Amino acid sequence: MSQPHDEPPAEASPEEVAAERDERLDPDHRPENAEVDNTDREFDAEKAMFTDAEGYDEAPAVFPPVEEQDA
Repeated sequence: MSQPHDEPPAEASPEEVAAERDERLDPDHRPENAEVDNTDREFDAEKAMFTDAEGYDEAPAVFPPVEEQDA
């Protein structure tokens, strides 16, 4: 006897998948303490800021050059 839960899930259209992804990734929907992927961003270790952060251009370097920092 077949049960409703035995049926394969209906496939979502590419548009539905994209819309759901956009909604899940919207920062307004991000739960507190959620891990954030910053791999596409560049970090300036001397200013301790991402290069695309607000105020980056005006921020002073607060740490020595990377070559002089301890690993």
